[in-house]
Amino acid sequence: MRAIFKWIFPALLSGTAALLACFPLQWAASWVLPDTIDTLAPDLDMHGTIWRGTVTGLPVFQTVNANSSLFARRLAFDAGTGRNFAAGVLSPAGIRDLDFRLDFSTVPFTDGRLRGLRGELDAQISEMIIEDQACASATGTARTDVLQRNAGTVQWTGPELSGPIQCEDGALIVNMAGQDAQQQISAVVKIMPNGLYRAEVDVRTARPEADAVLPLFGFTRSGQSFVLTEQGKWR
Repeated sequence: MRAIFKWIFPALLSGTAALLACFPLQWAASWVLPDTIDTLAPDLDMHGTIWRGTVTGLPVFQTVNANSSLFARRLAFDAGTGRNFAAGVLSPAGIRDLDFRLDFSTVPFTDGRLRGLRGELDAQISEMIIEDQACASATGTARTDVLQRNAGTVQWTGPELSGPIQCEDGALIVNMAGQDAQQQISAVVKIMPNGLYRAEVDVRTARPEADAVLPLFGFTRSGQSFVLTEQGKWR
């Protein structure tokens, strides 16, 4: 009997390890992705295993390559190329070394106010810690030139915006600001763990065309400033 156990247990262990090593990414994804994924990404396709796999057909980024480490409990990924790119390392504790670039002109916005906009959003997060499914701490920066790049489209320009990425009350906060000779602008985006977001933009400007242009994008005048507050679901 001892001899049987001596050989059975190693065989079972080896078989389990082989199964995990070759476990298809497609099977695992069907357990964790939402039912709406076919609507959000109808061309989604997956190849490889949960340890080294590729996902294609994603909106904007097209392809994601993932390489996971079982013993280190981390997953390194990179998605997209060129103007749209994201890469980082995921772990049970959160994410680190995130590099994110997005070209607004390639995003299929459903909001008509945003269609056709040019410009980029760049973000880097050296570390973000997740506790109880909430953002506990984050260190990063973000910048965008979208206000500088659309004079021909919206007949108004603004400065480059940049600022820190941090955590507050479980939410991820992106707090950007910028100014030029005639205006000061701040934009705060709050991404909450319950799937909601809130964006607050304040424009203090002396540009005469602002009264005609900014209300078209949902801004209202408040004293010497124009303000915009929007909220909704990000997932």
